[in-house]
Amino acid sequence: MTEKIVRRCRRAWRRIGVSRDDAADMAAELTADLEAAEADGRDAQSYVGGDPAGFARAWASERGVVPLRPRIGRLVTAAVLGGVPGGLAGLFVAFGLSSDAMAEVLGERDVPTALIMGLYVLCGVFAWAGVLAGGSAVLRYHADAARRTTVLALAVALPPAGAAAAAATMLLARRVGYAYDPTYFALEVATPVLVMAGTVALTRLLVIYLSNRGRGRRPVPETRSAPPLQRSSSDPSTG
Repeated sequence: MTEKIVRRCRRAWRRIGVSRDDAADMAAELTADLEAAEADGRDAQSYVGGDPAGFARAWASERGVVPLRPRIGRLVTAAVLGGVPGGLAGLFVAFGLSSDAMAEVLGERDVPTALIMGLYVLCGVFAWAGVLAGGSAVLRYHADAARRTTVLALAVALPPAGAAAAAATMLLARRVGYAYDPTYFALEVATPVLVMAGTVALTRLLVIYLSNRGRGRRPVPETRSAPPLQRSSSDPSTG
């Protein structure tokens, strides 16, 4: 069991970019701890909280051995997918409620502009929350040291970018009279997606730049001692 857990932890460390030397040191320490736990009659699986990969990511993050990488592709993909539901709802509000088909359903009654704008803003809030959730999830998976900073920066940067994208989309829709045209519709869909993806990528790059710059200014510690490992609450030794 000990060997299996250590092997899974090594895979997790390799995936998040922990160096071979740091991974070897942590693996040796973990092996010794697990063997001591088993010698005391404790379950090795419970020692890592039943989740070796999650345990490995958390421990590596605590020790500060996870390299700070941009991960732009994965971050942008997760952010875009997270914002898709709110974005699609916003497109329906912008085009569906003002379309001729909807007018026929409503009996030629106009949908109040205030209602359309309110629903559009609400959809924007959902898209904003989805982008943040998607980005945070993928960075958490990689035990990214700048996850919280990135999410906070995106929370500030996305609203003005989203407002600009929404304005551009609605102006384009108004220009074509809210009529469905494959070319214009593709542009209307692509506009907010590209703006959102670009904002996420640029914000992440800025966070990485500032984080690396801040790391370079910090004094180098005299020792490589890591903070104490926070073991699972199920480990009897922590009682």
